[in-house]
Amino acid sequence: MHPAKLHPLLRSARDPLAVVHFSADDWNRCLRTARTERVLARLGYRIADADALDRCPAAARDQLIAARAYPGFLQGRIAHEVSQVRRALPAADGDLILLKGAAYHCAGLPLTRGRQLRDLDILVPRARIGACERDLLAGGWESQPLNDYDQRYYRDWMHEIPPLRHRHRDVEVDLHHRLLPLTSRLRPDPDLLWESSLPVAGMPGVRVLSPADMLLHTATHLFHDGAIRGGLNDLWDIDELVRHFGGRPEFWGKLPGRAARLDLGRPLYYGLLFSHALLGTPIPAAVLTDVGRRFAPARPVKALMHTLVTRALPPQEGWSAFAGLANWLLYVRSHWLRMPPHLLLPHLIRKSLRRLDSLDQHSGRLRG
Repeated sequence: MHPAKLHPLLRSARDPLAVVHFSADDWNRCLRTARTERVLARLGYRIADADALDRCPAAARDQLIAARAYPGFLQGRIAHEVSQVRRALPAADGDLILLKGAAYHCAGLPLTRGRQLRDLDILVPRARIGACERDLLAGGWESQPLNDYDQRYYRDWMHEIPPLRHRHRDVEVDLHHRLLPLTSRLRPDPDLLWESSLPVAGMPGVRVLSPADMLLHTATHLFHDGAIRGGLNDLWDIDELVRHFGGRPEFWGKLPGRAARLDLGRPLYYGLLFSHALLGTPIPAAVLTDVGRRFAPARPVKALMHTLVTRALPPQEGWSAFAGLANWLLYVRSHWLRMPPHLLLPHLIRKSLRRLDSLDQHSGRLRG
């Protein structure tokens, strides 16, 4: 995709100095969309790093700077929740691994600047997840009421238990035992993640994934386990992980092999391909070629995914039938990858009936 045809938000992410030449309409579209996509503060830091913040219009500069406050609050809240969870889980029972935003923050990675942290995602061995849940429940965390089907959905098929939330704090804690559902078509071995995980300085019993595994998890979360639409924040994570770790020669040398060993080659391919295309992520050409050769799908699937993702993932302004179709097809794809047909069809029917019932109840309240 030619940079000149990209949305102003993507143009500014690729080349922060481009904002110097933005029109008023460019700024309006960029700031409005960055706020919707939850990357306004991250964009501000990127522009500041390029020494372009003082060259922005005063109104835009004020918004970019002011946007830093809310992510800072959220990060402090998550850091506190990590300490409370660690206190509730006996250290003698073993370590835990922080995932995604909490991991970036506690490991002190640069990409945590301006990143909004809403949930606390934790990985523990499956053999310990029942004990961890009991300890958290005893410590004041609560599980939201779920019907029998939803309980079974989480506990028999998913990679996590139902979300927990402390009765006095509004932070969702997602306790995982795998990166992907048990029914997923991809099955990365959790033991491999634990073997390569790294301790967090100053936080006994707390670990994070290795650099390669962080990137693979983020790419998998967006391109295998998610519906892709609205995933610009995750794509930004991929971009910044590459910019931070890509300067290490061993990173690129180990990444394709690590992806193959974890059965995550296809998400890695999509993650590198689209972060490079949309955000200009600096990836060595030889790596793109090698990852494409090893993990790209057949040509028709590759062409279809390129068409769908380049409609669904970039910022969407207004309504488009083509973008709507792309969003729906990628949503169906995410479920197809997550569950086999004999489970997927009844699951989607049940969700559809529940949604229709909810709409009927809502319309009934409106009529009343």
